[in-house]
Amino acid sequence: MSRYASWISSVIGPTPISTSSTLRSGVTSAAVPVMNASFAEVDGKPQVVMPPHVGLGLAIDLQNPNGTRSLVVAAIKKADTLDFAQFHAAYEDIVRRARNGKLTVEDFAGSTISLTNPGGIGTVHSMPRLMQGQGAIIGVGAMEYPAEYQGAAEESLAHLAISKIITLTSTYDHRVIQGAQSGEFLRRMHQLLLGE
Repeated sequence: MSRYASWISSVIGPTPISTSSTLRSGVTSAAVPVMNASFAEVDGKPQVVMPPHVGLGLAIDLQNPNGTRSLVVAAIKKADTLDFAQFHAAYEDIVRRARNGKLTVEDFAGSTISLTNPGGIGTVHSMPRLMQGQGAIIGVGAMEYPAEYQGAAEESLAHLAISKIITLTSTYDHRVIQGAQSGEFLRRMHQLLLGE
């Protein structure tokens, strides 16, 4: 368990914590403010919009009764002002209300950066699409052993000290976010997951 994961457990107790909620908390903590910026035209002129807070959009996959799927993106408002326990409670509340069909119009407003988790259905890598008003969306792949080890026996994996990996991708609006800034953000996410 990483130091970050240990700290989370110490904050909220024995409540189960998903990788998704940990990553979503990390997005608001990664401290690269430009990742929260977006592009807009004001009076016909290009502008960089820097919201005062992070509105973290949660892409939530919903299984419909007829077997089809729907995707909704609801926002945790001012996510950057919440401690982990508050963030986790807000995350659980939004997901629960989405699964029960209880989201309101207000829940869909205010996303400034989003996180999507196609890894939840086994996808290793994805390039999500940006929505208007956002400068970035972070994609989370499945947590799996590297491809060359996926058929290996558990004993071999343990002997070779092979662990599962996860791929994070960043789709960003190049008009306001540069590649190096996105790279810094992903590096900081990596450090947070390692407990640094």
